[in-house]
Amino acid sequence: MELFRLHAWSVIPHRTTEEEPNPEGGAVNITADLRGAIEENIRAAKFDQKIVVDFKTDPATRNSETRTHLIDFAFGQASTAKAAGHQLAVRLAKAMDRRSLPCLFIPAAMRDGARRRVTLWTFPREEAFQFRSGTRGPSIHVLTDIFSRSSHLRKAAHFEGRNARTEFLSGRVLDLQATHTSRDVADFWISRFLACELGIRDETGTRLLAKTVRAVYERCDDPHDQEQLHTAMLSIRRSPQRRISLRQFADRYLSESAKDTFLRAVPNEDALNSPFDFRRDVFDETLRFRIFRLENDVFVSSPLDQIGRSVRVADNRRLRCEGQIVEEKMRARHA
Repeated sequence: MELFRLHAWSVIPHRTTEEEPNPEGGAVNITADLRGAIEENIRAAKFDQKIVVDFKTDPATRNSETRTHLIDFAFGQASTAKAAGHQLAVRLAKAMDRRSLPCLFIPAAMRDGARRRVTLWTFPREEAFQFRSGTRGPSIHVLTDIFSRSSHLRKAAHFEGRNARTEFLSGRVLDLQATHTSRDVADFWISRFLACELGIRDETGTRLLAKTVRAVYERCDDPHDQEQLHTAMLSIRRSPQRRISLRQFADRYLSESAKDTFLRAVPNEDALNSPFDFRRDVFDETLRFRIFRLENDVFVSSPLDQIGRSVRVADNRRLRCEGQIVEEKMRARHA
């Protein structure tokens, strides 16, 4: 992608003050050195391996103040982008208290056709010595306007997509303080500034859902609970609504003890509440069940280890299943 827009803003913490922040800065001329530095920072950040976050948005409108500023910065004209950059800098100042260092805030936009990529960086201010050797001997100067590119306190965020209602909803963040013992210090970047929550990748979320369903199914002794889980497996695979969280799965498809057991089996609240797009192929691969739909609308589900044994699929796509019936029920519909 081509770097086409770069801003720089000097940001001072204002969260614990009543004074309205007014960061100084604006558009920066993109020199060859700056272009190389930004591109190197992006490569070094390895965003594809970093934390996934989702904007906290209204489900109906998908509105988010931060997301709106990002889109304006990425797709707007120069004046619109400057206003958006300034608002992001103001928002950052209001999110930082006195425990955070003044920083250099750098939003950068790249483009490739209709797609845009926005990266947001903060580099904390540091003091440094500048050594010079001259005819009168060596000298040392104290520099106070230095911003560190390699500091453990630096932060970054990365969002990419087109100017569409369904895009720019998720991103990735570099935050080396995310596991800090003081979550209030660490969370200012993800929660207070970006207004995001920890997300979960589609494949990871689907795989966790499948593993949880399988674990709960195996530990359930109640046939009614097992039937609920079996019906839930069929339902989620056929649902046209792909976006889901594990909590929504439990609320939508389970009840009573099956639901309680499922919720307890999820490792933590973030995993329980983080939305993801359901991947049917990953679900089937992880769950290790095969579900067949026959021409007469009969559904047959089987553990993979029974394929070729009690369940046989002939070359002409005809299915044969044999086994002793241990329980049967009548239902109004499949799922």
